[in-house]
This record gives sequence, structure tokens and C-alpha cells, in this order.
Amino acid sequence: MNLITEYFVRNMVAVYFFYGLAFFTMGLALMLASRRRSTFRFVLDIVTLALFGFLHGAHEWIEMFQKIATLTGGYTPTVPQEAIRLTVLVMSFVMLLVFGLLLLSPEPMGRRRVLIPILGMVGLWAMSVLLVARVLGSPLDETLAMADALARYSLAVPAALLGAWALMTQQRTFHEHGMPQF
Repeated sequence: MNLITEYFVRNMVAVYFFYGLAFFTMGLALMLASRRRSTFRFVLDIVTLALFGFLHGAHEWIEMFQKIATLTGGYTPTVPQEAIRLTVLVMSFVMLLVFGLLLLSPEPMGRRRVLIPILGMVGLWAMSVLLVARVLGSPLDETLAMADALARYSLAVPAALLGAWALMTQQRTFHEHGMPQF
């Protein structure tokens, strides 16, 4: 293991803290920005991006506290605690998906129009978790670990790509309003 990797592994609690703080701070800044009146679609839709920041920051802090408990007392999270952590993680990715969908739609979308693709993606993720658990015959704790990994690949990656694409489409709007630095 190289020195940098070793350093971060030894200080993983601090990594979780600052990673969670970065997301929480982003959520706070975006929530405050969303209170301003604006005609920009971006400003109208950033509440869901702010919720992503809050939820993902909370998820990282949950993992941080679990890591602290493990290091100080040999604690192992229970299945219900892991299910709550996983739910917070999945909800954060859902908020990022909603942000991307709202910002990419040509006109403001209603809740029902956003709900269908979100339910489809979450349903596909849930079915893949159940299928993998059934095929492998995994116990519940291992199934939750697989569900975490599957959520990161099947929900987080598409959500991040969709969010990035949505932000890139806003460049034209900022240029049109004489704000190319954004």
C-alpha cells in the first residue's frame, strides 16, 4: 500500500467527516440560494440538489459514527441500522436523479412525470437486489452490502451523469444572461 492510501485508511473517520461536511455545506448553500427569487430554471430546481447534499452528507456521517463505534468498542451495526443507512443513501441518489430530470425537461415537470422514471429506476435496483440475493442465497446482512454496491452503480452513476448533463445544459442560459463565469 502506498503512503497516501495508508494515510487515508488510518484517518478514515476524518475522511468521512469532511466528505459529509462538504455535502452538507453544499446542501445548505443551495437551500439558501433557492430562497432567492429568480427566473432561472436552475434556481427553481436546486432544492432537490440541496436535499441530495443533506442526505448524502447525513449518510457519510452515519458511516463515520459506525466506524468510530467499531474502532472504539468492537461494535457491528445491526441489520435495521444498516437498512436505515442504505435507505438514506438511496434517497440521496433519488434526489440527484430528480434534480437531473427536472432540469433537463423542456418545460417544468409535474410530480407524476418525474415519479414514473424514478420509480422505474428504484424498482429496477430493488429487483436486481432481490434477484442477486435469491441466486446467491445471501443472508440479510450480505444482501444489504450488495444492495449498497448495486445502488452506487445502478442509481448513483446514472444520477451523477444525469445531473452533470443537466448542469452542462444550463451553460447556454448563463451565457445568454451575460454570466459566462458560471
